[in-house]
Amino acid sequence: MALFFKKSAPGENRIENSGRWPVRLTHFYLIEDYEFPPTNFPEIFFVQEGNFLHETEIGTQALREGAIAMVNPGNRHIIKQPQEVVLSRVRYLPEWLAQEYQLIINSPEVVSLFFDQSWFRYPRDDTLHVFTTQESSSNQISSELEYLRSLLKNNRQLDPAARVSVLKLMMLIADEHHRYWRGVTELQFEPAAKHALDVIERKVLNGDPFYELKMARGGFDKKEIETTFRNLTGMTLPEYAERRRVFHAACQLLGSSDEPRKISKEQGFKTTSEFSKQFQKVFGISPNVYRQKFGSAAEPSGEIGDRD
Repeated sequence: MALFFKKSAPGENRIENSGRWPVRLTHFYLIEDYEFPPTNFPEIFFVQEGNFLHETEIGTQALREGAIAMVNPGNRHIIKQPQEVVLSRVRYLPEWLAQEYQLIINSPEVVSLFFDQSWFRYPRDDTLHVFTTQESSSNQISSELEYLRSLLKNNRQLDPAARVSVLKLMMLIADEHHRYWRGVTELQFEPAAKHALDVIERKVLNGDPFYELKMARGGFDKKEIETTFRNLTGMTLPEYAERRRVFHAACQLLGSSDEPRKISKEQGFKTTSEFSKQFQKVFGISPNVYRQKFGSAAEPSGEIGDRD
């Protein structure tokens, strides 16, 4: 855990960080305006206390205790005129949850709100969602945040309990989003596309190669599978398969000390060089740099510049 101060004077904004990658929890205590720059990571903001004006590129709205702001990569937003605000933020790596496929894919509102950018589409326009919660749900969310905080303060960010806690938070928030947000809050899975997703995930999870021409069609027409799949993901079947393979490899890099060569082989890449190439394509950095930056051996950051 680390404490950061926006300014040195007492009684001004205070920021408290808990945890290390792949999941970090930050409490913001705000009495002055504060700007959150564009992010490369999904973020969940929960207003625990106070009220303020929330400014985004599309406008400004008043938020109060119990509000949620879900930010997918790419959005800048500003807290203005905060009235003694306590704001909690959870930031996480989606690839850390790569093996939670069945749970996530079978909860379309969770996929839509938290994962479609990282698992499926780039880019999306609706990358920031803001909505309110019921008091009973707010209490549950606050309780789960405190539990997650206790895990992270004890350096248990790689424990299954931490992953389950993040997933529980997502389920609670997605349920509220579905009830209190106007418009579509779920991804619509055509049966043919869902069939292809399941086939690919089984192949990738087992480290088996994926060959589109040999894929079992499950009674669906080849053209139907290709069309519905591209409409859902924005990718071809092989492109998505490689992306998921990289996500599973990233999950191993985060939680193990296995050499990239071993991980490459287990995930079904033809060569270590091909693995590095595909990894660089998805994450913009090499497997070794990714592990150094986000893995279990990474040092917790104590720099103010990393706080957002």
